[in-house]
Amino acid sequence: MTPVAFDGCFGWLHAPREGAGGDVAVLICPSLMEDAVVAHCSLRSLADGLAATGYWVLRFDHPGTGDSSDGDIEGNGGHWAAWQQSIDAAATWLRTTTGAKRLVLCGLRIGATLAALATARRDDIAGLVLFEPVLGGHSYVRQLRLDAEMLHGQRPAGDEGLAIREFRFSARTLEQIAAVDLRRLPLPAGSKVAVFARSETRRLDECVRAWTGAGAEVARLDWEGLTPLVHQNIIEEDLLADFSGLFRWLEQAVPPGVAPQGVAPVPRNADPEPAALRPPGCIETPLTFGGDRRLFGMLCQPAQGSPGDVVIIGNVGREPHYGTARHTVAFARRLASVGIASLRIDYAGLGDSLGPAGRENIRSHVFNVDRGPDVRAAVDALEQRGFRRFALQGVCSGAYHAFHGALYEPRISELLLVNIPLYTLPDGDVRAHIEHRDLTPLLQKLVIARSWQRLFSGQSNLRNVAQAQLANVRAKGASKARRLAERLGLSRERSFAQQALATLSKRGVRTLFLFSPDEGDIAVFAREFGRTGADLDAYPGAAMRIVPGMDHSQMKDAGRDVAERWTIEFLAEAHWPRAQID
Repeated sequence: MTPVAFDGCFGWLHAPREGAGGDVAVLICPSLMEDAVVAHCSLRSLADGLAATGYWVLRFDHPGTGDSSDGDIEGNGGHWAAWQQSIDAAATWLRTTTGAKRLVLCGLRIGATLAALATARRDDIAGLVLFEPVLGGHSYVRQLRLDAEMLHGQRPAGDEGLAIREFRFSARTLEQIAAVDLRRLPLPAGSKVAVFARSETRRLDECVRAWTGAGAEVARLDWEGLTPLVHQNIIEEDLLADFSGLFRWLEQAVPPGVAPQGVAPVPRNADPEPAALRPPGCIETPLTFGGDRRLFGMLCQPAQGSPGDVVIIGNVGREPHYGTARHTVAFARRLASVGIASLRIDYAGLGDSLGPAGRENIRSHVFNVDRGPDVRAAVDALEQRGFRRFALQGVCSGAYHAFHGALYEPRISELLLVNIPLYTLPDGDVRAHIEHRDLTPLLQKLVIARSWQRLFSGQSNLRNVAQAQLANVRAKGASKARRLAERLGLSRERSFAQQALATLSKRGVRTLFLFSPDEGDIAVFAREFGRTGADLDAYPGAAMRIVPGMDHSQMKDAGRDVAERWTIEFLAEAHWPRAQID
């Protein structure tokens, strides 16, 4: 797969073997927010599979999503118009680049809705693939409002715009989305359509009848194997979606065809020119690195100058490199605005980085994988580009891996840890251990309706919860005993976290711990270094701050803004580039 850019959008071109594709290409239209995050790796796998069967494939990020630029979206018609325009731009780019004469549009959730709308207005679409499509825009907007209410704790006004995750939707955009009803969509006669839906609904029946009545050939295919498109394990490794049913239908309905004349094949191991993006104030260049170049990162540099300092930003949980609510993109571009470069990376088996050979179809475990080699590969690649000073940043599981990555890689000089949940992996259920690290009494948790629901649904295991509670009680007791013994001069035994931080401090690594005000986020740190970080005095270069208004996953702007300011100030204290901090 080759990184590409067009009209401010970032994407990946997946070429058939030896570049010898036919005259049919496939354009994958992603969904938004959590839908896009969960499906990211599976859609990468889909693109690889389609390319292996002879299709050119392009998957891309809509404007204002993923790695793409933002531009003046609202000034140019709003998000809904911008996303439709981006599909047309992607389709034109794909046809021009590959010589394809016909396209298959493939979309997930609201991306499927956009793909269907494009099929109705274009004359070069040979096939349409819909995964769990949003059939009515009104219900989608209603769900957006409910999600925003849960996030912000207050109900948004019905006649106003909406702030949710990375988006600021205008009232006009919401009206445009709400007006969509695929039952009234005039798909062209002869269109080949495949629909994959988890359940049968009356609205879907009505859509199929309307499309069939207009002359489209509609196949409703089995959902089996596609659950990873819409659901992922929180921590444990899992398989990506199985698209066998789609491949069988597509090869019959819209085969790849013959190679177009006059299009030079692209060698499989070609090293094309970097696909640069130019958001305001910075230049972003995709970077593949590591063994067989299986790892991916997006290098973000200030538009002016060539700094020798760079911050490496790792994944948060299962999120691709652009992060929850796209926060790593915003952070990287803010760093560039004050003269600091960054590389937001995908660890092996996450996002756009492939796992080990033979495990490309597996999304890796969030914790139980040593990310030290990935960090070292990133530092090696950056050093070859002239960088000489390296910081490592992570949120939650990313902070855990950054902590261990700095121990593994001696060239790291600054460590930026946000809401680090643990320092060593516990025996047993990692998720239960993290969820109960604040030691809220078990019975108190069980009176909460959601906890009971999770137990009965199988998402939580009572035995695992009890074991996690017991392990945390033991850890807290051991911490108190160790601290008391130190005060009495009876022992100087240190925990792993304390020994590790001492090692980093001795090496000259400066470490910044940032936490949300939530007691659960700071619980493990408090056991090791005190609730206010008073014990950090023993570790030169280490500091801790609680960030007002910051949430665990970095979805709220206000707290995230403060965290970014303090991070930049911390770097500036070590003579990283200094600039005016707004």
